[in-house]
Amino acid sequence: MGTVPFDRSVLKVSQVILMTGLIVGYLVSLVRPLAAVALPVFAVMMLHSAAVPSSSLPRQVYLRWLKPRGLVRPRVVVEDPAPHRFAALVGGVFLAAASLLALAGLSLAAWTLGWIVVGLAFLNFAFDLCVGCIMYAQLVRLGVLPLRRSAA
Repeated sequence: MGTVPFDRSVLKVSQVILMTGLIVGYLVSLVRPLAAVALPVFAVMMLHSAAVPSSSLPRQVYLRWLKPRGLVRPRVVVEDPAPHRFAALVGGVFLAAASLLALAGLSLAAWTLGWIVVGLAFLNFAFDLCVGCIMYAQLVRLGVLPLRRSAA
């Protein structure tokens, strides 16, 4: 697909939703273990964002609520969105694994994976350091990727 105009504000909104939701889910799960439902909820959100970015929840929140009210400004750059989609896929897989661990009663392991996702989202949010994007670049370099891509 190559480089296209890409609004990085959608990524920031996604990271804030993800970090906030997982942290609140974890804190509530300390009192109510059923709050581990946050793990599969955010796994689905991330996997959907990777598969169909145009209709993802964070994108819709940004486009329909935050941007029109001037709460978040567009930050359009020209780049390939595929590495970001790959990063969302990796995060979604981590959270899907965490969901299975929580279902098996392995709460500590489940939330450890959840906190890894929170930490990686924070690195991207605060420092524009996208570990999933670095993984993508290395996989491309090794010839494992690119996979067939479609427009974001």
